[in-house]
Amino acid sequence: MIEAARALFEEVGFQDTTVRMIAERAGLSPGGVFTTFDDKVAILCHILGEYREQLFDEIEALTPRLDGTVRDRLHAVIRMAHAHEFPRLRLVIAYIGASYTWSRDLEEEHRRLHRRLSEVIGGIVRDGVARGEIGADTDTSLLVEMLSSAYQRNYRTAHFAGFSEEALNARMRRQIDLLFDGAAAR
Repeated sequence: MIEAARALFEEVGFQDTTVRMIAERAGLSPGGVFTTFDDKVAILCHILGEYREQLFDEIEALTPRLDGTVRDRLHAVIRMAHAHEFPRLRLVIAYIGASYTWSRDLEEEHRRLHRRLSEVIGGIVRDGVARGEIGADTDTSLLVEMLSSAYQRNYRTAHFAGFSEEALNARMRRQIDLLFDGAAAR
């Protein structure tokens, strides 16, 4: 059923895919879909969750080996995320859009999953404070939240502005630079 949903979301889009279509493609009745998932949004979250678990595994494995400034290391992490998610931009946009209507349980799952990325970003930021690249008085939690928010929001911008992956990376680089110019040690 997951493979059927994944294929349909990619072929016709999340909005135009129905549970009935997923069931037919998977050789199930619509009721068979609902024995596993509450709705189509839960299926989408499951699919993106699988992709992002794999992505965050790769990011966590790579991060300790990154060299360079805090900005360079953050950009490398974001570039890796873009390389993984940009080919699935339609699914990512559907996921972001669905977030405004999903259940409290799905929101908690989303937060749990994205906590992994925030922890990686937070570790890089805290290291920046220790290195003197970021002022010791910087609210690092807020900085991590701002970086994470920009990362998520940029997918929507990329989709509607028709950005390439390179343009998306350049935009995030400019945002990181802007944030860090304000957070630089004084």
